[in-house]
Amino acid sequence: MKVNRLWLLVLLWLAPASALAQGIGPDFTALSAAAVRATVHIQVERGPLIAAGIQQLARERLIPVPRPQASGLQTSSGSGVIFDKSGLVLTNHHVINGATTLRVSMHDKRVFKAEVVGSDPRTDLAVLAIKGPGPFEAANFALDEPVQVGEWVVAVGHPFNFPFTVTAGIVSALGRRGLARNEIQDYIQTDVAVNPGSSGGPLFDTTGAVVGINTAIFSPDKENTASAGISFAIPAAMAHRVASKLAAGEPIATAGIGLRIDDAQATATESRQGARVTQVIAGGPAEQAGVRRGDIIYAVDGVRVGGRADFTGVLQAKDVGVLVSLDLARGPVSKIIDVRTQDASKIGAQLGVEKEKTKQWAGLSMMDATPERLLARGISAPDRDGGSVLVTAVEPGSPASVAGLLPGDVLLQIQESPIKSVDELLKTVDNRRVVLVSFWRGESRYLAALANRVDPG
Repeated sequence: MKVNRLWLLVLLWLAPASALAQGIGPDFTALSAAAVRATVHIQVERGPLIAAGIQQLARERLIPVPRPQASGLQTSSGSGVIFDKSGLVLTNHHVINGATTLRVSMHDKRVFKAEVVGSDPRTDLAVLAIKGPGPFEAANFALDEPVQVGEWVVAVGHPFNFPFTVTAGIVSALGRRGLARNEIQDYIQTDVAVNPGSSGGPLFDTTGAVVGINTAIFSPDKENTASAGISFAIPAAMAHRVASKLAAGEPIATAGIGLRIDDAQATATESRQGARVTQVIAGGPAEQAGVRRGDIIYAVDGVRVGGRADFTGVLQAKDVGVLVSLDLARGPVSKIIDVRTQDASKIGAQLGVEKEKTKQWAGLSMMDATPERLLARGISAPDRDGGSVLVTAVEPGSPASVAGLLPGDVLLQIQESPIKSVDELLKTVDNRRVVLVSFWRGESRYLAALANRVDPG
């Protein structure tokens, strides 16, 4: 027995050395070396005029914002990933919203100025152009094979201004929604350590392909945000699709099929919750496909929907012009109906409305948002006293376009003041260098900061 015990001790002593020689757990050395070369550190300066709006964004997106400096200048930082070798960078809208100056730092210590090419608050994505000689090293995106729960993933970012920090974890869940009031949500949830300053940075799989854009974290302490082991990323396919359109100057339209939806609770005969159709817009794609008022939708493209929020989240994550399959019930009869998505702002639009007289500001064509005009476009704006302003067109490359505004948006508030008409808006923005706009799109309220470089007219 003494000999056996001796051999056992020898084996236990040798085992750790053997395990260490082979490595414990996955090795991300090569992946990290390649990933940081396609990642950038974004440094942002903002003027003092939009401080209140940035603070509101900070509360909603869990981003700490420094106290105003003596000069009144606001500074912050974020992350981004190069997706085109010409120097196009994909990041979050909330990282650069309202920026007056942008600089990007590379892993090799080079620093360049950058400018906003386009931004979309609906998806919380933006594209920057690096102002410097290329080509730059661009990351590959995983567009065809989505990640799976339990898969290893690696994040690169700049938490608390510690540049080019690499962290790893696993995919915890997919399709997370209902996390905030704003953007379209179809998040990848991970347990990767992501902290303030890493927003807009890439999430890689073990092959080195980008599978997501890190966007939000959960923190129980809203005043002193830090990683609690729960972070969220925008899926790569949606992020790359939006980025490509922003880079090409194309509008990012909201996908719709012409339905109004409410929650459908479970009953004694049906244990599933669903989304009940309360209105079908005349002439819209849903009506043409045969969807009827009173139908209860239980799944979209095989993804279960338990109510209005689920249905809206799944549908709005789709591109415009794609076919979606609705699994629904009409009384005791189950049906599967295929519907092709359209630009939601154009569903139900009536001829002649666009010819009405409009006024212009910052690249926007606007008119008073009367109930008749909203109804004609199938827009369901929030209930509020007084009027608002309807956007009918956006000039490409204008401050409004860069800020992410689209035709069909309903402008509700300028800075912290509600607006009831176009004339009131034009008086409010006069002599402001940067203007914070609160607007309604789809079923949510958004914020955008416009550089007021166009005189009201």
